[in-house]
Amino acid sequence: MRNLSLKAFWILFSDGGAKLFGFFTTIYLARTFGAESYGLIVLALSVMGICIWFSDLGIQTLATRAIAAASPENRTPARYFWLKVSLSLTVMLISAIAIWFILGGNPELRMLVLLFLMSLLPQSLQIQWYYNGTQDFKWITLSNWIQGSVYLGGLLMIVSSDDLNVVPVIYTLSMLAGAITLLVVYRGNQSLLKIPNISNWISDIRNSFYLGAGHFMAQSIILLPPIVISFFFSESDVGFYSVAFKLILVVMLADRMISTLLLANLSKMWLERPGDVQKQLLLVARWMLVLGSLGAIALFFLSSSIIPLLFGAGYSSSIIILKILCFFVPVTFLNSLYSYGLISFGKDREFMNATVIGGAGAILVMIAGGSSQILFMMVASVIIAELFITFSVHAQFKKVMTLNISRFVIFTVISLAASVLLGYFLPVHNLLVMVLTMAGFSVMIYGTGLLTTDDILWLKRRITK
Repeated sequence: MRNLSLKAFWILFSDGGAKLFGFFTTIYLARTFGAESYGLIVLALSVMGICIWFSDLGIQTLATRAIAAASPENRTPARYFWLKVSLSLTVMLISAIAIWFILGGNPELRMLVLLFLMSLLPQSLQIQWYYNGTQDFKWITLSNWIQGSVYLGGLLMIVSSDDLNVVPVIYTLSMLAGAITLLVVYRGNQSLLKIPNISNWISDIRNSFYLGAGHFMAQSIILLPPIVISFFFSESDVGFYSVAFKLILVVMLADRMISTLLLANLSKMWLERPGDVQKQLLLVARWMLVLGSLGAIALFFLSSSIIPLLFGAGYSSSIIILKILCFFVPVTFLNSLYSYGLISFGKDREFMNATVIGGAGAILVMIAGGSSQILFMMVASVIIAELFITFSVHAQFKKVMTLNISRFVIFTVISLAASVLLGYFLPVHNLLVMVLTMAGFSVMIYGTGLLTTDDILWLKRRITK
């Protein structure tokens, strides 16, 4: 994992910038339209997310791995570029016809979804997978910042409370701006305009399908809750939930950064030095769980202050939702480790099997949570669903490699619960409680030997190397 600090900086700056713009966009949309109309936008984006999966089928992950593994002169990006474009055009046409009939009873939502579908084409033109594979993250950073500034800037200049349908149009234009940026700076050995040998596409789709199906089921935790909530509750509740989950996604930036580095670096290490992989993954796993727990503590104690500050008093219902959802963070951090581990090892079928089984169970759990007619039970079911997927992926992962972190996980969870419980009763300001609780948790982890001085020095070397 050479130059980890530089690569991590570009990923953090890239995803941090994208999430920063996305975060401000969420604040503006939520405040401008209110919980009900904002909930409609979230629903449309969730439906579009399902369509995005069909337009990708895991090609992006397959292409990233292929580019990372190949030498510069043997890379064939045009092969994946045209495949993604072809899939997107096909899905746009089929999805538009299906949505026209399926959402006929809700014309406002139908129009929003159809307009958001326009973004599938510019998304297919984005070649982030190429730069992820070459680990040249600075161009992804530039693209994300341009895309985010166009989206947020366009909303601020044009959109008011009466312009709901303008939102997906600006969104599509921002995607196009980001795609053009990556295409302009592309300097690969093979031209993207080169007509590929389409005979390879069948095998590509077959191989990527395992990855795509796995990612889709894993993403059900993000895509399906708004749909389930809209069915059992209301569009306003969708807005309340989505505001809270947006803050979860901001904290998950660290998970995204580590996972992006893992996919490229573990693929090479598995091929070149397989004996070193277990030790590295064990260290990463422990740190991911600790960092995820610290993120959960921060969200728990800041929720009552940050929700009204950012979104207004009208979103006070989001506070308790965020307090519940914060425990989602350490679970998904651990899930990412097992998932990207399987992908990096080339265990695509195992990854698909694990996430299909876990995802199917997760969907049932969330539907059961919604059918309770208690919103907080529905929110809690999202965490249980993520646990279900994590256990399923771990069952497949341990067939390849055993990390022996059960004791670490159990004691970290106990320390997290104890820290939050003790902090909850401290009669001081939320910010001070957060700091004291995070410090107490860190002392417990270090004092019990769960993390050692060697572990801390290892992380320091990885960051400063």
